[in-house]
Amino acid sequence: MEPVQRVPIVQQVEKRILQLIEEETYQPGEKLPAEKDLCQQMSVGRGTVREAFRLLQARGYVEIKPGRGAFVAEHIPDGSKGVVEWLIQNESELQDAIEIRHVLEPLAARRMAEKGSSEDIQHLKVLHDKMMEAVHRQDAAQIAQLDEDFHSAILAGTRNHLLIAINQQIIQGMKMFRSKTFQVPQNILNVVQPHTHIMQTIQDRDGKGAEEAMRAHLNKVQEDLRDNIAQSADEDEKCGCLN
Repeated sequence: MEPVQRVPIVQQVEKRILQLIEEETYQPGEKLPAEKDLCQQMSVGRGTVREAFRLLQARGYVEIKPGRGAFVAEHIPDGSKGVVEWLIQNESELQDAIEIRHVLEPLAARRMAEKGSSEDIQHLKVLHDKMMEAVHRQDAAQIAQLDEDFHSAILAGTRNHLLIAINQQIIQGMKMFRSKTFQVPQNILNVVQPHTHIMQTIQDRDGKGAEEAMRAHLNKVQEDLRDNIAQSADEDEKCGCLN
């Protein structure tokens, strides 16, 4: 882990610990790293880590056992609610990343359609087919990885080293987004038609069509992000009215 640098510090540490639980696939009831270890990894004080644990306990993700440490809760909150909460917390960064993708990926799709090698296009087709199989299985983790591979293959197919390097920076920011967003079933369904259209236009060597298909896809990604957050806000408002 990198040292935490931004404030509010407790909320940043809270988010880091939650990411640790998810990325390291800790199981319900499993013990989390000791406070002193997390302090060293994140370069923060023990009081900050302790407060972050308390916040996570209040949200239902962690159980603190006196004298024994912090454990993953036996029954963590509903997954879809956790997804939307994460999207809300990271909306600004996600919008920035999608904006950069709007600049790069439509042009990359056009270039691959017009100048990509047959081998690169065949490789892209293999990735597309695997992703559609994962969609059929509703395998969110596999879909997230293959989505990353599909888009990265289009950038790689340009043979433009600067584009590829920029994409490598974006991937890191998008990895958790992909992991989260495909936990929402509707988002899985929403990826089928756009990816199929992108794949078809590239196979047809239709540069303009590929550019437009990619731009439409990224518009839909942005729309899904807004819809997921707006839907959560509507549900919260309804709950407030009922209380």
